[in-house]
Amino acid sequence: MAEKTLIAKLLEDGDIPGTLIIASPVVGYADGAPKKGQFLNPFDRVIELKILNQRYVLRLPRETHGRITEVFIPNSFTPVAYGTPIARMDPRALTEVAASGAVDAAVEGEAAGGESGLISITAPSEGIFYRKPSPDSPPFVEEGSDVSSGSVLGLVEVMKCFNQITYGGIGLPERGSVVKIPVEDTSEVSFGQTLFLIKPI
Repeated sequence: MAEKTLIAKLLEDGDIPGTLIIASPVVGYADGAPKKGQFLNPFDRVIELKILNQRYVLRLPRETHGRITEVFIPNSFTPVAYGTPIARMDPRALTEVAASGAVDAAVEGEAAGGESGLISITAPSEGIFYRKPSPDSPPFVEEGSDVSSGSVLGLVEVMKCFNQITYGGIGLPERGSVVKIPVEDTSEVSFGQTLFLIKPI
């Protein structure tokens, strides 16, 4: 059964300048709560919402990154209205590379040796990952390529629909350098899998 998805509503935080409030876009019941300190990339899961006996996954909007700094709802089944605050997010906080199956030991060693602060660009959905716009074209980027906000890094195909993977978003540096591409061209990828590691420049 295909996942039903909703995109979270983002509000400017009047109490703490520079931060954002993740809010419910609908009336329903929130199931669970995000974790304080968790870093979210675009389309990452925030919580589940139940609306008229239907379950939806609430995900972060496109081009939005940040770390959860405060959670406003309990980790339980909780009624929410349109605009109910769920969590506070600081988009200025950058993720650091963590050990995972998508990152090999060499990259982890680089991070430990002073290459911390790398930005992980992840797959927005399951699908086929393409590094090139067509089989005969060069890759969008190579390891060592410099990128800026809006640069296309690759594609993920889902049922003949091609979704662009781009660099940039709230809280991210304007420019970066591709350090590692841990996934091979035309590989199957899962939601949230690391596709690119980028160092701010």
